[in-house]
Amino acid sequence: MTPPLASRISRGLLIAGLAFGATLAQAAAGYSITPSDEARIAVGMTAAEVQQNLGPPARTRQYPNKPGPSWTYAVRGAQFGRTDFDVDFSADGKVVTTFERVYGSSH
Repeated sequence: MTPPLASRISRGLLIAGLAFGATLAQAAAGYSITPSDEARIAVGMTAAEVQQNLGPPARTRQYPNKPGPSWTYAVRGAQFGRTDFDVDFSADGKVVTTFERVYGSSH
């Protein structure tokens, strides 16, 4: 039989490891946001301000016809199913447009 203290320590380490792993998985994939998070982003904000409000994007792209990068966030709990939120930046790193892309349900 395992002593009570050792059992509690083992259980605590397991929980801490699972929480740490979940945090790493979230960071690696970029953060998903809620529809209300989108409202915090405004034209003219810097990339640092966007990341401070939303966290790292799920995807970053540089399109040939755009002056700055485009960041994409997955929106969880969106009304019409799978939805992405895009933030487009100018060459000087400020938000020029934001918009949603709705893919709908997978059914």
